[in-house]
Amino acid sequence: MVLAGGWWALTEGDRAGLAFGAPVVLLALFASAWLPSPSPRWSPLGLLRFVQVFLIGSLRGGIDVAHSALAPRLPITPVMIRVALRLPAGPARHLFIGTMNMMPGTLSVTLDGDQIEIHVLIDTGDELVGQLRALEEDVARALGERLERSRA
Repeated sequence: MVLAGGWWALTEGDRAGLAFGAPVVLLALFASAWLPSPSPRWSPLGLLRFVQVFLIGSLRGGIDVAHSALAPRLPITPVMIRVALRLPAGPARHLFIGTMNMMPGTLSVTLDGDQIEIHVLIDTGDELVGQLRALEEDVARALGERLERSRA
């Protein structure tokens, strides 16, 4: 029904598209049932914790950005740091990197194997790495992933 509804929305309800759309929807239905899909192991409590961390972090980040924008002297000390990722490649790592990019003053630049290079506007040293490690743990808990040992 979702696939058929999607097709109907794409064709704006035009019946002329049914001759092509009906077989395409059936093929998509067959493919979705036949092809293997990763089964998520979401942890309800871990996900709730992640949402809480995300919302609080977003609020703090917004306040931090507003404060920095209004401050007469902004202590910007941009640096590039490399951090060894402990999350396995896949959805958990993508969620972590996407969430980290939304933190004020951080932006992922390169992902090279298990190493990520991050551009940071305000160098807080070990404090930032600690925050990234905590975020990585929250993502792992939410998705039911195990963290690998850090190589760095």
